[in-house]
Amino acid sequence: IEPSDLERGAYEYVLNFAEAGAMHDGPAVGRLVESLVLTPEKARAMGVAEPMNAAWWIGMKIDDLEVFEKVKTGEYAAFSIQGVADALEVA
Repeated sequence: IEPSDLERGAYEYVLNFAEAGAMHDGPAVGRLVESLVLTPEKARAMGVAEPMNAAWWIGMKIDDLEVFEKVKTGEYAAFSIQGVADALEVA
């Protein structure tokens, strides 16, 4: 994915969704508390190691204690950010 596409998608998510789900099912169980899209240009400006392409770091606060316990024990090994996307065919 191109850095500009990652940035656009991350910003759209932060502005319009910003929730966490439990295994892609049911209502939101958590909220976004931090987000950073790190592009090579941003990394150079901050004086940190450049990612190969781009990276997206998020932090979530899981409000549902039962779900959070399942995350901590490893019962939930996946993570849902409750976002949506449109698939486009690339020729």
